[in-house]
Amino acid sequence: MTHTCPRCKQPGIGGLAKRWSSRAVPAKCTACGGLSHVLASTTSGIWAAGVVLFVASLIGGVGLPSGLFFCCGLVLMVACNVWAWRRAKMYPISEESASGANKANWLIAGVAAFFGLL
Repeated sequence: MTHTCPRCKQPGIGGLAKRWSSRAVPAKCTACGGLSHVLASTTSGIWAAGVVLFVASLIGGVGLPSGLFFCCGLVLMVACNVWAWRRAKMYPISEESASGANKANWLIAGVAAFFGLL
Protein backbone atom coordinates (compact mmCIF):
# COMPACT_ATOMS: atom_id res chain seq x y z
CA MET A 1 0.00 0.00 0.00
CA THR A 2 1.35 3.40 -0.92
CA HIS A 3 0.53 6.66 0.82
CA THR A 4 0.20 10.15 -0.60
CA CYS A 5 3.32 12.31 -0.58
CA PRO A 6 2.75 15.70 1.10
CA ARG A 7 4.94 17.41 -1.52
CA CYS A 8 3.66 16.14 -4.88
CA LYS A 9 0.28 14.73 -3.73
CA GLN A 10 0.99 11.48 -5.58
CA PRO A 11 0.98 7.97 -4.07
CA GLY A 12 4.69 7.32 -3.67
CA ILE A 13 5.45 6.43 -0.04
CA GLY A 14 5.30 2.79 1.02
CA GLY A 15 3.48 1.60 4.12
CA LEU A 16 6.59 0.42 5.98
CA ALA A 17 8.51 3.55 4.97
CA LYS A 18 5.75 5.65 6.52
CA ARG A 19 5.73 3.60 9.73
CA TRP A 20 9.51 3.83 10.19
CA SER A 21 9.85 7.48 9.15
CA SER A 22 11.10 10.10 11.59
CA ARG A 23 12.91 13.44 11.40
CA ALA A 24 16.25 11.65 11.39
CA VAL A 25 15.22 8.93 8.90
CA PRO A 26 12.48 10.35 6.64
CA ALA A 27 10.59 8.39 4.00
CA LYS A 28 11.48 9.10 0.38
CA CYS A 29 8.75 9.51 -2.24
CA THR A 30 9.24 7.34 -5.32
CA ALA A 31 7.36 9.87 -7.49
CA CYS A 32 9.18 13.14 -6.67
CA GLY A 33 12.11 12.08 -4.47
CA GLY A 34 11.00 14.39 -1.65
CA LEU A 35 11.48 13.52 2.01
CA SER A 36 8.70 13.45 4.59
CA HIS A 37 8.07 12.05 8.05
CA VAL A 38 5.39 11.32 10.65
CA LEU A 39 5.65 13.37 13.84
CA ALA A 40 7.19 11.58 16.82
CA SER A 41 4.14 12.38 18.96
CA THR A 42 1.87 10.63 16.46
CA THR A 43 4.12 7.59 16.36
CA SER A 44 4.27 7.44 20.15
CA GLY A 45 0.50 7.84 20.44
CA ILE A 46 -0.18 4.97 18.06
CA TRP A 47 2.28 2.78 19.95
CA ALA A 48 0.79 3.72 23.34
CA ALA A 49 -2.76 3.01 22.17
CA GLY A 50 -1.66 -0.45 21.02
CA VAL A 51 -0.04 -1.18 24.39
CA VAL A 52 -3.14 -0.02 26.29
CA LEU A 53 -5.44 -2.19 24.14
CA PHE A 54 -3.12 -5.19 24.54
CA VAL A 55 -2.92 -4.85 28.33
CA ALA A 56 -6.69 -4.31 28.64
CA SER A 57 -7.40 -7.39 26.52
CA LEU A 58 -4.83 -9.41 28.48
CA ILE A 59 -6.41 -8.41 31.81
CA GLY A 60 -9.87 -9.18 30.46
CA GLY A 61 -8.72 -12.49 29.03
CA VAL A 62 -7.17 -13.55 32.33
CA GLY A 63 -10.14 -12.33 34.38
CA LEU A 64 -12.76 -14.11 32.30
CA PRO A 65 -12.89 -17.89 31.94
CA SER A 66 -12.73 -17.58 28.13
CA GLY A 67 -9.83 -16.44 25.95
CA LEU A 68 -12.32 -14.94 23.51
CA PHE A 69 -12.01 -11.52 25.16
CA PHE A 70 -8.24 -11.60 24.65
CA CYS A 71 -8.59 -12.61 20.98
CA CYS A 72 -11.15 -9.85 20.35
CA GLY A 73 -8.81 -7.38 22.04
CA LEU A 74 -5.95 -8.41 19.77
CA VAL A 75 -8.11 -8.00 16.68
CA LEU A 76 -9.19 -4.56 17.93
CA MET A 77 -5.56 -3.63 18.60
CA VAL A 78 -4.45 -4.56 15.07
CA ALA A 79 -7.45 -2.80 13.49
CA CYS A 80 -6.78 0.35 15.53
CA ASN A 81 -3.10 0.28 14.55
CA VAL A 82 -3.86 -0.07 10.83
CA TRP A 83 -6.52 2.65 10.97
CA ALA A 84 -4.24 5.05 12.88
CA TRP A 85 -1.32 4.59 10.49
CA ARG A 86 -3.55 5.13 7.47
CA ARG A 87 -4.69 8.50 8.77
CA ALA A 88 -1.34 9.61 10.24
CA LYS A 89 -0.30 12.84 8.55
CA MET A 90 3.13 13.18 6.95
CA TYR A 91 5.12 16.40 6.93
CA PRO A 92 7.77 17.39 4.37
CA ILE A 93 11.34 17.87 5.56
CA SER A 94 14.48 19.15 3.82
CA GLU A 95 17.64 17.07 3.39
CA GLU A 96 19.61 19.48 5.60
CA SER A 97 17.08 19.26 8.43
CA ALA A 98 16.99 15.46 8.22
CA SER A 99 20.79 15.30 8.26
CA GLY A 100 20.94 17.57 11.31
CA ALA A 101 18.34 15.48 13.13
CA ASN A 102 20.26 12.30 12.31
CA LYS A 103 23.49 13.78 13.72
CA ALA A 104 21.65 14.94 16.86
CA ASN A 105 20.19 11.44 17.35
CA TRP A 106 23.65 9.85 17.14
CA LEU A 107 25.06 12.44 19.55
CA ILE A 108 22.32 11.72 22.10
CA ALA A 109 22.82 7.96 21.65
CA GLY A 110 26.56 8.38 22.21
CA VAL A 111 26.08 10.46 25.35
CA ALA A 112 23.53 7.94 26.69
CA ALA A 113 25.93 5.06 25.98
CA PHE A 114 28.75 6.93 27.70
CA PHE A 115 26.69 7.52 30.84
CA GLY A 116 25.45 3.95 30.69
CA LEU A 117 29.03 2.71 30.95
CA LEU A 118 29.72 4.76 34.09
